[in-house]
Amino acid sequence: MVNLAIAFPIVLLALAAVAIYVQVTSSNLFLPISTGTTVLTIILPFIAAANIFYTPLLRRLFQQRVASSPTLLRFLPVTPPVLQAILTVVLATLAAEGFSSGQVIECSLERNWQRLWSAHDNRAIQRIQDTFDCCGLRSLVDRSAPNGRCRELHDDRSDSCLVPWRATMERSAGLEFGVAVAVGIVQLIHLVLFGLRNSGSNGIAGYRRFVGSDTREALLENGTVDEDDGDQIEGDGENGRNRSNHGTPEDGANHRLEPSGLGEEGNNWR
Repeated sequence: MVNLAIAFPIVLLALAAVAIYVQVTSSNLFLPISTGTTVLTIILPFIAAANIFYTPLLRRLFQQRVASSPTLLRFLPVTPPVLQAILTVVLATLAAEGFSSGQVIECSLERNWQRLWSAHDNRAIQRIQDTFDCCGLRSLVDRSAPNGRCRELHDDRSDSCLVPWRATMERSAGLEFGVAVAVGIVQLIHLVLFGLRNSGSNGIAGYRRFVGSDTREALLENGTVDEDDGDQIEGDGENGRNRSNHGTPEDGANHRLEPSGLGEEGNNWR
């Protein structure tokens, strides 16, 4: 069986590495992916690891104080996973926009390329062209670098950069989406296993403490009988029989037939 204590950290570290790859690719190729979302995607696996580690501790901490704490405090241990779930949904939604609509992606890439061209950032445009072995955005002479001479300097290049650049954008956004979803799945698995673990004997005991249970019923369920109680019952039975058959001074007056004293004294009982 897989040791989840080892599997969870390995999976989360792998997801963090993928998120770092997306961040580096986006930065080097000037992809229209928000730096804030990529950084949060890198941090997300570590947030999940912290929740996996601290959720049991928070539960034990608040379980000890639940009797004297307000009702709101009972929900505090599950607050970090809920916040992580919200962050996961937001990041997954933003990442899905990077590969869901081709027209939106092309417009974003167009704006980025135009921004670089307007800023005369030939180095950035050349980096994109050298990575994909292309020239220009939509054609070989469409705002190519340096200064529109890419085709002259590279006779072996026959493709524009829009198609491979867009493919890289879609792949990076898909990886970012996959990291967010995978982290959410890991957290869901942990919460399910955590709930199952705490719904065993402890959960049953907590339920009995909540609804109340009869001591005799608990003893019968455990298959044990209190010997002192049995001896006491048996002793009470014997004493009951003794008290019913034999009167004792301690039990009260001893009822006997007495002569009435009427008539001759010789007939009196001695």
